[in-house]
Amino acid sequence: MAARDDSVIRGSLITCLILLVLSLALNFILWSWGSGQAEERATIATRLTDVSNGLKNAEEKNITMQKMLGAEQMTQDEFDSFANSSSGDPEFDALATQFHSDMQVFGQDVGIQDRHYGALVDYFMNAIRDRNEQYGVARDDANKIRAQAAADVATARAAQQKAETERENLAKQLEDERTQFATYRNDMLTKMEQAKDSKTKSERELQAFQRKAGTEVNSLLAQTKILENTIETQKLELNKLRGGRFETVQGEIRYVLRGGKIVSINLGSADALRPGITFGVVDRDDTARLQDADIKASIQVTKILGPHLAEARVVAMPQVGNPIIEGDAVYSPFWAPGRTVRIALAGGIDIDDDGRPDNDILEGMIKAAGAEIADNGERTGRIDPSVRFLVVGESPQIEGRDEEVAAAELAALGEAKQRATEAGVTVIPAWKLQAYLKTLDDSLTTPFGSAVRGEDWQPEPVPGPARRRPVDLPDMFKQQKERVQRTNEIVSP
Repeated sequence: MAARDDSVIRGSLITCLILLVLSLALNFILWSWGSGQAEERATIATRLTDVSNGLKNAEEKNITMQKMLGAEQMTQDEFDSFANSSSGDPEFDALATQFHSDMQVFGQDVGIQDRHYGALVDYFMNAIRDRNEQYGVARDDANKIRAQAAADVATARAAQQKAETERENLAKQLEDERTQFATYRNDMLTKMEQAKDSKTKSERELQAFQRKAGTEVNSLLAQTKILENTIETQKLELNKLRGGRFETVQGEIRYVLRGGKIVSINLGSADALRPGITFGVVDRDDTARLQDADIKASIQVTKILGPHLAEARVVAMPQVGNPIIEGDAVYSPFWAPGRTVRIALAGGIDIDDDGRPDNDILEGMIKAAGAEIADNGERTGRIDPSVRFLVVGESPQIEGRDEEVAAAELAALGEAKQRATEAGVTVIPAWKLQAYLKTLDDSLTTPFGSAVRGEDWQPEPVPGPARRRPVDLPDMFKQQKERVQRTNEIVSP
């Protein structure tokens, strides 16, 4: 009984399994059939959508084509969109772009409603009619122009014939004028050469006149300068000439130092004084008539101490009874403040009475004293006002000589004195100048060598107030020694 029940259960289970398998198979078949139907329906829907879209696009293109042909009205935005059409259909896009380009034929005065292919035919027809009319007018104008040109050509040919005739006549006239011009040109060249020669000659004469005028101007300027200097010199020398003085003093003794061997004078750098200048010492009471005064001593400048102060050493000692004291005057005929003394000699001067001129000897003595020899004016006829003295000798003797020669020398001497007077130059006799020069002796000068020092000549102050006649004379003035001033000659160091 139990086995039987198991068989039934097994049979039932198998039957259920079979039914389950069959059910699954049937479900699978039904699912596969349903899926195929769904896909077919989706495909049909897609095709339907594509057909609808195509139909819509075809309708839009049809409407656009109608607008291109003028059957439908077009807006400005639609017309502008044709320039860059992007419908996806290359052929339609090319057609739209071409339409936009073709419509540019119309002018700006044609509205958007008339911009289509339908109006383009009428536009071209009207344009052709206008062109034909313009062509007809242009053809008529061309005929007129041809007729006018033919007339102008005939006129031009006549004018050309006339011009050729005139050209031949002018050519003959030009040839004649060229021949005449060549003749005139040769004449002009000849005259230009003559004018050039005349100009060169005139320039040379002008240069000669300019040189002569320049020489004369320079001469006049020099004469003017001399006259101006003469006036200034005469103003300064007027009192001297009127007083009959040979010279005036230039300074005075300030201090007597070192027992009478060193003195200080009131001349210095402001007076253009320089070391080495020799002065004569004169008693200050004798300066009124200096030419009659006695020279008591000779001094030489050794050091410049200030603008108006210098130190000098005594090179010719005074006599015991007439010592150098403060206030004595000093002078030198061979020194002037700020300039070199210039001395002129008038004619031949005989200083040793041998009948022959001694100008060379006298000039050497003057140069040795530090002065210069100036031109006496015999060649120029003038005496430079910068000359300080004109030295004249004794008047030439007429007896026993050629009277004409002696008279000429005497006249020349007189003219020299006259010129010196006019120029304000002092005239002195040769014997007076010789008195200052003939005893100059370098042996009286203490030589200055490399061993000399400035401190060897320091000034010594004089204690107490200045005295006119000192009573405490140094020993050197109490006894006579060598190198004593004995004459009026300024002794050179």
